[in-house]
Amino acid sequence: MEAATIGYCLGYNWWHKGIMSEAFREIIRFLFEDVGLNRIEAYHDPRNPHSGDVMKKCGLLYEGTTRQAGKNMQGICDNVHYAILKEDYFA
Repeated sequence: MEAATIGYCLGYNWWHKGIMSEAFREIIRFLFEDVGLNRIEAYHDPRNPHSGDVMKKCGLLYEGTTRQAGKNMQGICDNVHYAILKEDYFA
C-alpha cells in the first residue's frame, strides 16, 4: 500500500482540546515510519474549517477543493483536500 485516506470525527464536547491533532500526528507517524506509506491524504467540508486547521497543524498541505464531491449529515458538500508525502514528513 502506497497511500491512505484518513477520516476522523470527534464529539463536540472534546473540540479545541488538541485531542484530534495529537491522535492524527501519531497516525501519520505510524503510517510513515512503521507501515512505510508514501502519501496520506484527508479532506473536510469547507463549512468545518477547524478540521482543516487540524490537517494543517499536522503538516498536511492544501491541494484543492472538489465541488459537490461529498455528502454528510448536512447534505451534498464540497471537499477540501489536504495531503502530506513521506518526503515532507522526513524533511
